[in-house]
Amino acid sequence: MSVLFDRLTTTIERSLDFRLERGNVVSANLANVDTPGFTPLELNFNEQLQQYLTGEMPPGLATTDARHMNMVVTEPRADVEFDNFALPNQDGNSVDLDHEMMKLSENQIQYRASTAFYNKRMALMKYAVTEGGQ
Repeated sequence: MSVLFDRLTTTIERSLDFRLERGNVVSANLANVDTPGFTPLELNFNEQLQQYLTGEMPPGLATTDARHMNMVVTEPRADVEFDNFALPNQDGNSVDLDHEMMKLSENQIQYRASTAFYNKRMALMKYAVTEGGQ
């Protein structure tokens, strides 16, 4: 099974998962545009994805006993952080509607591109399995 679903396919799947999570975070930011004191959130995925693509493994938890389970993370995960793009207004809300809509549009485009790439990848695998449709 690992030959069929290789590292590229897994990376595309993780990218789709991240795009879904980021869309949810941006949507939550937009939903709180009128909430006093709200600071928008952002997902940072670039550093983890770069480490994953270069084969660098993130550090695991130290084990002090042989009976401890190994907790090495092998897949990239997004970091949630505050998005301090805009200064807070009078009620402390710092959601910039234009900035959040731009992030949402960018995320949708990247999600569609990843989906199209994944579909092409699966079509190529189907073509190979059926020996070129013969």
